Amino acid sequence: MEDQLKMVRHSLENLPMLQCPEGYHIRTYQQGDEAHWARIMDRVFVDQGRTTQDTYANVISQPNFDPDGFCFAIHKEVPIGTACAWKESLRGKPIGYIDMLAVLPEHTGHKLGKWLTVFLLHYFKGQRVASVMLDTDDFRLPAIKNYLNLGFVPVYAGENHLLRWQSIFKKLDIF
Repeated sequence: MEDQLKMVRHSLENLPMLQCPEGYHIRTYQQGDEAHWARIMDRVFVDQGRTTQDTYANVISQPNFDPDGFCFAIHKEVPIGTACAWKESLRGKPIGYIDMLAVLPEHTGHKLGKWLTVFLLHYFKGQRVASVMLDTDDFRLPAIKNYLNLGFVPVYAGENHLLRWQSIFKKLDIF
């Protein structure tokens, strides 16, 4: 399996306003969301059998976990999407990292990935983080298009990344 591609948004100025589609909203983590996160991640990433214990191990028990940076897209009071914000340090400066963004397949097409990302960009701006990174895969073309439209740019971190990004831009009909 190829390594993931990296993208960065160098500034948190001029962020779009959060405008969820009708019938959806985004909120931060609440007690009891552990099972929702496991269910969403299991359905989207087909990891088979994630549990609430996995939520604690992978998210909540992490030393840089902040419940305000763990968000859920909600439809009819049920979490149907999620994303997590991590504050990291790069060369001594705080940097944001968006991780584990997932939306249940039956809710795709509403740009919920975009709005989860926008929610976390505003979170990072409030945390006084200067730039935000994320990882993605070559085949996640709708997500990559959203990230590009939100001001993220590719990071050419691996020796084959230039060719991979050129292929993505061709598929997206960019350049």
